[in-house]
Parts: sequence; structure tokens; C-alpha cells
Amino acid sequence: MNSQTSSSEHQFGIGAVAKMTGLTDHTIRVWERRYGAVIAGRAANGRRMYSAADVEKLGLLKRLTDEDFSIGQIAGDSIDELRQRAKKLDEIVGAPLPDSISIAVLGDFLPNQLAMSELDLAPVDVVVADSNRDRFIADLRRHDIDVIVVESPVLDSSVSTQLLDLMQQAKAERGVLVYSFGRARDVDLARDARIHVLRAPANVDEVRAAVMRAYSPGASKRAALKPQTDEAGSDWDFSGPVAPRRFNNLQLATLARASTSIDCECPHHLAQLVGDLSAFEVYSANCANRDEEDAALHRYLHQTTAHARALIEEALERVARAEGIEY
Repeated sequence: MNSQTSSSEHQFGIGAVAKMTGLTDHTIRVWERRYGAVIAGRAANGRRMYSAADVEKLGLLKRLTDEDFSIGQIAGDSIDELRQRAKKLDEIVGAPLPDSISIAVLGDFLPNQLAMSELDLAPVDVVVADSNRDRFIADLRRHDIDVIVVESPVLDSSVSTQLLDLMQQAKAERGVLVYSFGRARDVDLARDARIHVLRAPANVDEVRAAVMRAYSPGASKRAALKPQTDEAGSDWDFSGPVAPRRFNNLQLATLARASTSIDCECPHHLAQLVGDLSAFEVYSANCANRDEEDAALHRYLHQTTAHARALIEEALERVARAEGIEY
């Protein structure tokens, strides 16, 4: 595409493209910069401008990545190639689903969420749900499982490997990973390894939809690549103390679902905040660094997040005491 916009072809600003494709401005920029999916032209004032062909391609990429194709694998495809992929996918997805899809769910929050909405999950049937990994594995052996669902604060290669191991133990070909933080590369690797990913917080309808996508006949046709091991280590030399956690995952789950004597959802929201901040602590501590300056930035992010988490934990503790919530 020329660097200047053409008067013979209608051009769209990034905001209009985002509305037409369902992508965010940020995602469009990342796909352009990192993967070369499209190359924006420039208006006289320097604004990014996209052609109708760019809009169609981004829409097709959105459609395919929603079905867990890796953007890294398809960003370089032509529009015709993407159309063919989407056509084949439509044919596959159009196949009928069974009357029941049995799932096993491991996590701190999801088991309770799904239990409270059991009647709204059809055709998904939750046959195993636990926050304890040992009990979960023991129960897997007693049931026929179609899809394994794992909730994790961080998505990295080790978490993907653990989910694949659970899938192997249960003889389940499909897996869904609900995560809070993760690098784009690890998300792509998980998708390549037959894992359908869903960003937390996710409601029951979103989890149900992810399970049904995972179970679709097309899911088993995607490449099954083993996740690679990160080259970055996890032993960072943090300067200064990091406040220890006041709540374990079980306590946070209890507080998140606690009902109070007043119509107040503060315990639920504060517990969710603590969980998210704790997840980002782990993520920032294990984020890859380009150089020492980058490492120093991540140490700062880790310590700042730990400080914020400690403040919110204190607030959660005060609310729990005020409402008489046992945890």
C-alpha cells in the first residue's frame, strides 16, 4: 500500500476498522506491527488509514482467531487463502454437536460459578469440578471426559503442558484454559497445542461457548504442537521486600461467593482484585527481558503490584470483618 491514501479508494480510520471488525485499536496495531497482517497507509495528518481489503482481511483474521487459529500462522495468508480457511471452518463448525458434552473443571472460582448455573449449561455437563488438583486427578479416572477446563492466573508453557497432561490422563482430546495474564507468544503456542484459550474474568456463557468451540469437529483437525519451554528463567533478584499474601486461593474463592447481611458485592469484587493482582505478580516476575533495563522495569512492576495487592488485601480483610464473613 502506498504511504499516502488514494483518492480512488475509500479509506477507513482505525476507529472505524475496529467497529467493523470487532477488534480493538490495540490489537490492530499489534497485528500490523508484530505480524505484518496489514500495512496501513497514512493520511496527510499522519493518521493510519486502511483500505477495504485491509478491513476484509482483518475481519477474516478475527473470525479465524476466535476459533483458536494462531495469528502468527495465518497473518501472512492472502485474502483468498483466508476466505478458503473460513469457508472450510464454516463447514466444520456447522456439523451437529452431541446431546451432552462432559467436562471436568479445575480452578479456584470456576467450579463454583458453573455449579450455580448448571441448568443453563446444556449441552455441557459438569461431571468433575474441584479446586484440589489431587482430588481432581483421582476423579478423572472415574469418568468419561470430553473436555478438560483449567483455570490459571498465568498462561505459560508449563501451564499448557500441565493441561495437556491432564487431557492425556483423561483421554480427552480437547482442553480449555481460562487465564488472567500471558504473553501473546504463549497464547499462540497453547492454541497450536489443541488448547482453546479464554481471558479471565469469564462468565458462564463464555466458558460454555469455549467448551462448545473446543468440542467442534474442527478442533481435532488443528495442529497438535508441543508447547516450547521458555528461555527466560523465573529466579529474579528483587530488591526490597515483597509483602506475603494474606489470603490463599481457597479463602479468596470463599470471600468471592460470600453473601453479606447488606446488599453489597464488595467482598466479591475485592477478592477478584486480589486474585488478579496476585496473578500479575507471578506474570511480571516471569516476563522475558530484553536487557537489564527491561529487567529493572519488571522488578518495579512486580514490587508495585505486590504493594497494591497488599493494600487491597487489607481492605478485603476489613470488609470481611465488618460483614462477619468467615473464611
